[in-house]
Amino acid sequence: MSLSKNEKLVVAITSLWALANTMSAVFVNVYLYAYTESLVVMTIFCIIRIALYPFFFTVAGKWAQRFKFSQPLTMGVLVTMLSLICVLTMNDYFAAEPNLVYVVAALIGIGESFFWLSVCSLHQIVASEESRPRYLGTIGIFNNIANVFAPMLSTLIIDRSLSDVDGYVMIFKLVLVVYAVMVVLAFRVKGDALQQSFSVLKCIRTKGNPRWRYCCITIFLYGMRDALILTLAGLLVYNATDGSGGLYSKLLTVFAIVAIVFYYYVSRKMNRLNMYRYYRIGAVLIASSTIVLVVWPTVYGAIYYGIVNALASPLFANPWQMIIMGGINEAAKGENVIGRVIAKETYMALGRCLGMLCIVLCSFVLPADWYLPVSVIFCSLFPIWLVLYDSWYRRQEKRSVLQTE
Repeated sequence: MSLSKNEKLVVAITSLWALANTMSAVFVNVYLYAYTESLVVMTIFCIIRIALYPFFFTVAGKWAQRFKFSQPLTMGVLVTMLSLICVLTMNDYFAAEPNLVYVVAALIGIGESFFWLSVCSLHQIVASEESRPRYLGTIGIFNNIANVFAPMLSTLIIDRSLSDVDGYVMIFKLVLVVYAVMVVLAFRVKGDALQQSFSVLKCIRTKGNPRWRYCCITIFLYGMRDALILTLAGLLVYNATDGSGGLYSKLLTVFAIVAIVFYYYVSRKMNRLNMYRYYRIGAVLIASSTIVLVVWPTVYGAIYYGIVNALASPLFANPWQMIIMGGINEAAKGENVIGRVIAKETYMALGRCLGMLCIVLCSFVLPADWYLPVSVIFCSLFPIWLVLYDSWYRRQEKRSVLQTE
């Protein structure tokens, strides 16, 4: 099944965001980590960034309800640009006052909230149930293509510039053009928000709706492991290369190429009948990837993490997204879908923040050599708990159906 015009437009927007965001924020986490020299500070950085999602998702949702998704999307792009300008202009202050990174975290969180509210809502509106496997697979392919070419293009521009500053200015000019194209595409998407009002608090509640409760618990469990990807995984890979930027860049390129190949494979092979088998296999593999990385913190551990994570991500993430997108559409019948999208991101943010808080708390109560392995292994196991919960729920649902018949 080929994608519709609307689906192609949203795929283009998300892919251009991946390209521009990766180009303009070349190794931002690593860049800030070089100044702060603290995994704990960088974890708190991510907690602040993610904790802002529920509030600013709601602000963006109310904005989109009154006007169009293109407006909060554009605001998200502009605030993200501001955050990156701060990173470049305040670099001399980060070493003297590491807490300034939290200002950057807040700006990034606000920008991402506006952008992702628009895009996540459009995912729900434009993608049909039949096209979702191909749609999600296509997004994964093009996002990883962007992840391959963005660092290479940024490095090429900087190397050919008279100075690093000139290179960054040229990158920002190119990124500005890419963002402008995104805004033009956004205005062409035929999937504007309903004028119907919505209540985030009502959508967060799960009482009396077992299917929606299952979705919310699943989102929370997914977020607990996702905390590792947002905070430590990239930095642990960077540390495993002994801080070699060249080797780090090459590894990321290889991982992205593997992911492109496997997203393409999964987009062609996965369907609603076999996705649960992929789901279980992906959960075990994706859990093992970060466990091996923290237990075996060498280049070989980093290679295992990157390759296995690239293979497992479409196996695990695509079925999860299909389940949640279906659950949101079912729960949002007769409603403005924005409310359910914000509820989803609220439970996701809760899971991510608790996962990151686990890392921070372990750093305070456990010896320095123990806190990372213990916290990473704990969070890494959540994909397995997730698929076990999924299997239990589906057995209960089947039993309930048989009893009513």
